[in-house]
Amino acid sequence: MKIAITGANGFVGTTLINYLNQKGYKPLALVRKPYVCSAASLKVIDYSNPDSILAAITDADILIHNAGMTKSFYRNDMLAANVGITRNVVNAVNRTKHSIRFIYISSQAAAGPSSIAKPAKESDLPAPISTYGKSKAIAEKVVQTQCTKSWNILRPCSVYGPGDRDFLNLFKLCAKGISIQIGINDAPLNMIHVTQLADFILHVIANHQISGEIFFATDNQIYTQSQIAHTICTAMGKTPRKIIIPEALAYGAFAISDVLGRLQQQPGALNLEKFRELSAEGWVADPQKAEKLLGWNPRAEFPKLIEETYRWYLKESWL
Repeated sequence: MKIAITGANGFVGTTLINYLNQKGYKPLALVRKPYVCSAASLKVIDYSNPDSILAAITDADILIHNAGMTKSFYRNDMLAANVGITRNVVNAVNRTKHSIRFIYISSQAAAGPSSIAKPAKESDLPAPISTYGKSKAIAEKVVQTQCTKSWNILRPCSVYGPGDRDFLNLFKLCAKGISIQIGINDAPLNMIHVTQLADFILHVIANHQISGEIFFATDNQIYTQSQIAHTICTAMGKTPRKIIIPEALAYGAFAISDVLGRLQQQPGALNLEKFRELSAEGWVADPQKAEKLLGWNPRAEFPKLIEETYRWYLKESWL
């Protein structure tokens, strides 16, 4: 079985390529420019050209569309990357002469915030609060209304693991023995390790009776901001000192970081969009659909996976 993956050289894409290769599949990396990859064959494509995409997937059994943009100061850039490219990829998939499955990697951000009392279900109407989440929700609609082949949409929650830079800032704080909580609400959220996400995708691939279904991808556990920080500090051998930052003060800090990023033209992990997400009531998804239809029931090993991530950061001199 040949599985093509867009965005194959990114954080999730790299792990997915290696994971599929280890499991005996034949991954095909679809990228904008060549890079060294021993775990997959490689094809360079032009995402703005559906013909280029079509030529690359003529013998693929499955196309996993993972390419996209997570940070940008400009709404139009985000829409172009997450909606425009998805539309071009769907166009190419529709024009294939053979049966091909299309799996779109969306985000929990497309659904919007949710709480433990009322976890998000796949059947709920999307209510995103960030530009990124809104772009992903629009892209989901493109898949749902325009894709004529078998398709699935996956909404990963917060993804961590080797190669991730978004959680790196939290690890750096914890390295100083500091655990930060924004506001008095210790917001609940879901997490998933990048290798668990790769395994989740394999569960989807293995099930041929779920065309047209959307799934939240989580490790089926619920954490709080302080629990995550405490786990990281413990992995580092640190005793965490919890600091609660009032929302108004945190807003100011994120706003300053946002302005500095705009001046340097480098979107960072700390910006006003991220503040909206961190100050939301929570990010909790109902895992029942994935459990029932996919048999998804990963082992609860968050501390072990956090420690592995920490060791990787040390090895690569990121910390």
